[in-house]
Amino acid sequence: MDPMNPPMTAMDRQRTLDYFERLGRDKVRLYSAIDCDRYLGGWQVRELADQWLAEKAAEERPVPLWRRIVRRR
Repeated sequence: MDPMNPPMTAMDRQRTLDYFERLGRDKVRLYSAIDCDRYLGGWQVRELADQWLAEKAAEERPVPLWRRIVRRR
C-alpha cells in the first residue's frame, strides 16, 4: 500500500462521482486527458473517471430496434 495514495473510501468515491456529474462528460474527458493528477486527482480517480465516462457513453448509445421490439413482448 502506498502511503501517498491511500485507498478511496466509499464516501470519497461518491463525492468524486458527484463532482463528475457537476462537471459534465466533456470536462471530465478533457481533464483526464490533459493532466488527471493535476485537475482530478491520482490514479484511483483516473480509473474512476474512465469507468464513469464508459458508463456515460453506454447510456448515450441508441437501443437497437430488435431489442425494443423484444422488450415490448
